[in-house]
Amino acid sequence: MSGFSDALRRLLGSYILPSRDGRLIVAAVVVYATGSGLYLAGGTVFLVKGVGLNTAQVGTGLTVAGLAGFLTTVPVSMLARRFGPLQLLRMVQVWRAAWLAALAFADNVWTFTLFASLFMISQGPVLPMVQLVVGAVAGERDQTKSLGVIGSVSNVGMCLGALAAAPFLSLGGVWMLRSILLIGALCCIASAGLFGLLHVQVAAPADRPARWHSGLLPVLRDRRYLALTTVNGVLFLHTVLFGIGLPLWLVQSTDAPPGLLSGLITVNTVLAITLQVHFAKRVGDSRGGTRALRGAGVTLAASSLVLVASSYSHAWLTITLLVVATILLTCGEMLQAVGGWELSYRHAPPDLRTEYLSVFSLGGAAVGIVGPVLLAVVLSLGTSGMVALAALFLLTAAAATVVGTRLRHAERHDALEQEPEPDEPAVA
Repeated sequence: MSGFSDALRRLLGSYILPSRDGRLIVAAVVVYATGSGLYLAGGTVFLVKGVGLNTAQVGTGLTVAGLAGFLTTVPVSMLARRFGPLQLLRMVQVWRAAWLAALAFADNVWTFTLFASLFMISQGPVLPMVQLVVGAVAGERDQTKSLGVIGSVSNVGMCLGALAAAPFLSLGGVWMLRSILLIGALCCIASAGLFGLLHVQVAAPADRPARWHSGLLPVLRDRRYLALTTVNGVLFLHTVLFGIGLPLWLVQSTDAPPGLLSGLITVNTVLAITLQVHFAKRVGDSRGGTRALRGAGVTLAASSLVLVASSYSHAWLTITLLVVATILLTCGEMLQAVGGWELSYRHAPPDLRTEYLSVFSLGGAAVGIVGPVLLAVVLSLGTSGMVALAALFLLTAAAATVVGTRLRHAERHDALEQEPEPDEPAVA
């Protein structure tokens, strides 16, 4: 029994960052993610039952909001040049709270689209700013491991938010549904307050460019980093594959019971919470980051092919294959996350990290817009579409190897250039 207690203590200890500031970041992220979980669990239900919108109106409004978030990610992130990443992170949380509360009082499709678009402006800058703050607290050596902890506790917060929304959803009524969004707004305010307790100084760079977009020019000229952004963006398709592709494939292409979807979501969540830190510990340099992205492509391809197999099986074999596909999909998700964290941060010049990380985040944001359409085409083609998706992931894995190798060579070249030349021997 004592052995089990020690193992459990070590497991829980791995989710607590050693410093005070690290623990505050973890707490702030849990609270922030809880608010996001509340919004995801209750937002659509409120819009349909509370506001009276139909599915098409909700879909159109969310598409417009997603596009607004995508277009404003870089400009908003550039404000870190003036205010600093930590201060911008707090400002974004307050902005998020304001428009989430406003969204709770939307009464037609126009106010919903407007408030949702203003709310989504706060979405894009969060991860780049968290990366910068975590980098300042943990240092470059432990940055990826610390982000693994952040990723795990974020999943915990999302689960807490979804569970907290359940009683309000069951009670129904406009004010019960509205309360879900209002509590989510309070979570954003609390998260901003926790970030405000940090002692770490994450100041804005002293050499601010004359124009806000001047610092973007080096990023746009850095073909290796743009290629990394593209590779990571394609691998980020796992989000829509899990959120849209898996449920529709289960219902339309297999004989599995629809209730199995809840079990698959549970498998994904438990694995993401328990294994994300373990995956992150194994990545600490460019080689490890490249290996993780390559592994993500191969694993996601395997998941897609197992889904194909599930459409030709029956009964318990189908259920088994869907569970295996979910496990592979979750492993691909975690590998993509740690590989992207490591390479995006390591290969962003320290004085231009705000610009580089902001551009890098556009890959994932683009998937939120293009991904659902792409998955719709894949699913409409059935088996051939899913095989094509697997081929895309395999090609991306190969591209990740090429891009990672070039980044590693450039890193090595820069390190050699920075080495001091040996002193000339004294002439007798």
